[in-house]
Amino acid sequence: MALSHIASVAGEDSDSAGAETRTFADIGGLLDFYARKTPAAPALLAPGRPALTYGKLGELVQQLVRTLRGLGIAPADRIAVALPRGADSALALIAVASAGACVPVNPDLTADELQRYFSELKLTALVTRADMNSPSRDVAKALDIAVIDFVPGPNDNLGGCAFIGPAVGPASTSGASRGDDDAFILLTSGTAARPKMVPLTQRNVCLSAYNAGRVLSLAAHDRLLNALPLFHAHGLISGLLTALAAGSSVICTNGFDALSFFGWMRELRPTWYTAVPTIHRALLTAAEADPDRARSSSLRVIRSASSSLAPAILNGLEAMFGVPVLETYGMTEAASQISANPFELRKVGSVGRAAGPEIAIMDGAGRTLASGEHGEIMLRGPNMSRGYYNDEAATRTAFRNGWFRTGDLGYLDADGYLFIVGRIKDVINRGGQKISPLEVEEVLLSHPAVL
Repeated sequence: MALSHIASVAGEDSDSAGAETRTFADIGGLLDFYARKTPAAPALLAPGRPALTYGKLGELVQQLVRTLRGLGIAPADRIAVALPRGADSALALIAVASAGACVPVNPDLTADELQRYFSELKLTALVTRADMNSPSRDVAKALDIAVIDFVPGPNDNLGGCAFIGPAVGPASTSGASRGDDDAFILLTSGTAARPKMVPLTQRNVCLSAYNAGRVLSLAAHDRLLNALPLFHAHGLISGLLTALAAGSSVICTNGFDALSFFGWMRELRPTWYTAVPTIHRALLTAAEADPDRARSSSLRVIRSASSSLAPAILNGLEAMFGVPVLETYGMTEAASQISANPFELRKVGSVGRAAGPEIAIMDGAGRTLASGEHGEIMLRGPNMSRGYYNDEAATRTAFRNGWFRTGDLGYLDADGYLFIVGRIKDVINRGGQKISPLEVEEVLLSHPAVL
């Protein structure tokens, strides 16, 4: 199918897709809505395992929340989750986020890193697996943090999982967490010297997931192939939760491997995936080595985020798969998505129009600049985090008159499309001229002899 035809079909479907999606105040309400509306529809899938339907997913999460409440977990409690990638871990994260403030942790962090974060967060509990070789359990025990074991379901029953652990206090009578309760506390990607901890409410993440799905015109028949880790906002919110907020399905894999990825596409027929540029490049390289892999693709759209996608990679993906690549811009503090290129007009080099928070470009004095003028990208809106956990100084620095300072430099064109030109701290002053390394990189990557 030609690229132009696929783009127009996606645009025509946008109204019907909008009718299928709606905003939710909390994850529990989201799951309950689809459990009632489409109980037999597939929600979670994993390679080689039967799908878990929305009806079963809704029942299971309610059951897991009751278990956690019985152990004494309350909505304000902070619970770290250190689990390997996969659908079982997705279930655990959804359940913990529906019961308290879930802190997804990269299980590969060192003991020293874990100790620092666990101590600062004043955790109530850690959720991990008894068969995992992760330092998280030892760190939790050293800090006198309760350890709750997550037992995954058998291969033939994705929903057969359970939490087993000691009581951390008297049983809580609360139901699932609500809109203004924290759903997640996420670590930033670490472009700063030290990653910060970002609390995001139920309302923050549900709104951002809805916004991401609206840009993609997601409907119930869509299916995400998610190979990203769930301890980052991209895979967790713009991937997993975005698919669920649309009442569609998501394939959770145990990690990324280019050849396996094409096998999963043939077997499970996803309609979209979202990834970082390194994954896009690996897939394009594998497809160019054997074009038959891409010809069997069921994709209708590809989403890119987390860093700038080189035009050569974007053009290569569109030519190889015959579908549009929508480049987006996001960060953890905005519950993942900030802007996105729409189907109807994608501008190469741009990260699209506002698709979540309000965007403004300001100078150093906080004055709003006109279109085309370069300045700092500023954000505000209901999907923004209220600040950093346990870091008042960083929070004060990050906000100016209600606007969040991204630290990114950019400009808005006359059509409202955002172009990022670099990071403020990376700008080089040479001969009185300000130069951004990102602009140099883009020129280099546009040369055919540079990979």
